[in-house]
Amino acid sequence: MNENPIKRFLQQLKDRKVIRVGIAYIVVGWIMMQVGEVTFEALGLPLWTLTLLIAIVLLGFPIALVLAWAFEVTPEGIRKDSAGLKPDADEDPPELDQSAPSIAVLPFNDLSEHGDQVYFCEGIAEEILNSLCKVANLRVASRVTAFRFGSKGSDVREIGRKLKVQTVLEGSVRKSGDRLRITAQLVKTGDGYHLWSQQYDRRLEDIFEIQEEIADSIANALSVTLKRKTPSEQQPVDPRAYDLFLRGLSYFARQNLQDTVYARQMFLRALEVDPQFGRAWAGLAYTYGFEHLYFNATDVNREEALRTSNRALELAPDLAESHVSAGFAQCMVQDYAKAEAEFEKAIELDPESFDAWYFFGRTKVHEGDLERALKLLQRAAQVRPDDYQSVLLQAQLYHSLGDNKHELEVARKGIERARAVLELNPDDNRASNLGAFALLRLGEREEAERWMRASLQRAPMDSIVNYNAACFYALAGEVERSLDCLENCYLKVGSVNREWLLHDSDLDSVREHPRFAKILVAFPD
Repeated sequence: MNENPIKRFLQQLKDRKVIRVGIAYIVVGWIMMQVGEVTFEALGLPLWTLTLLIAIVLLGFPIALVLAWAFEVTPEGIRKDSAGLKPDADEDPPELDQSAPSIAVLPFNDLSEHGDQVYFCEGIAEEILNSLCKVANLRVASRVTAFRFGSKGSDVREIGRKLKVQTVLEGSVRKSGDRLRITAQLVKTGDGYHLWSQQYDRRLEDIFEIQEEIADSIANALSVTLKRKTPSEQQPVDPRAYDLFLRGLSYFARQNLQDTVYARQMFLRALEVDPQFGRAWAGLAYTYGFEHLYFNATDVNREEALRTSNRALELAPDLAESHVSAGFAQCMVQDYAKAEAEFEKAIELDPESFDAWYFFGRTKVHEGDLERALKLLQRAAQVRPDDYQSVLLQAQLYHSLGDNKHELEVARKGIERARAVLELNPDDNRASNLGAFALLRLGEREEAERWMRASLQRAPMDSIVNYNAACFYALAGEVERSLDCLENCYLKVGSVNREWLLHDSDLDSVREHPRFAKILVAFPD
């Protein structure tokens, strides 16, 4: 039942500080009139000047109230407040989960003189996002979806509706040499009101302290408990190395071969500055593992993934990313017992690590333990509620296990998530590439083929896109087309992991074909 409108209006007056401004104005106005009454006569001013003062004070009262209603003061200056009455809790969008606090962290605006610090702004936001992900009772929108919006010009109400979050963290960064000015504000998506805002004028070397203060302030504003960082995560890092590390993260997030190579270069440069930077070693290991898994399954990538992940473990043994990279590397050499131990350690350190659950599941697929892989991917989908990959891959596993009912159920769920991502970013090639499978399973063949063709046209030299196309056409009964795509994976655009060819049930319809045997020989063991 809705709250009484009068009570709601009075609450609005309080929230917008109108009552506070009104009381302050009355006090100041009364003092001014008292001072005028005493001094005007002594100064020899005419009587009408006191009357004018009283009139100005009285006329200014409603103006002050209107301004208090319409505007608010923030660290960035005076800005327009949200109009209209505050909606009731039961008037929130029906899809917005009110059972626990939720937040989307947007990339901060780059206000630097040359506008060349986007990577730094995204890196700061991602670091804060990762800290908030450690809160057990706080739902945090993933980087992939939240960063699609950017920060500049974003409508927080629209973000709340699309990402189903109650709050948004936005801000800006002005970086000049080793000086930083960071402004951050936490905004409610239901009415646009600020819950918290703060400005930080510090040196670059204070960036970790700033990130920690922002995360703590958000946790306090949302009445949740933030898990403190471990000592190894707080170890001193050269600011120049950290800057290069953030550049690397920015490239790596794009998830294509060229940017993975760029990311590797940035991590290597960071390690030239600070060879003891454990996170940079983990990031470097990720690039080799990612390239081996998705693009080039070469001995060099495998050996470098092992070497760099071992170094990450030596320098940052309490960092979940170190153990994920190590598990990744052990999977490549098919030492699945060691891989499992590393992933379990990563989960122990950070139970909300999507990468740990997701790549642990992928490792079990390589091993052939499909039932365990299914459970791990289910947990990954819970950790990141807007991720489509972990759900769509479950459909394939259910198909392999002969469970048609659950195969179709997760296909529907996965395509819903993929559509949501494509609504925010129509060029997300992986969403259309994997989503095509779900559409095919659901009998939407015409749309499925459109999605697959679109992904191939956008990334004709991407080996994983070609591999997925091979699986897609195998499921669709187009054997020769499927085999053409498999040949492309090795002959034109690079290799994929041989274990996929051996265990992927999507390729069952082409395995007896003579061309498949020749293709299998071409892929390295």
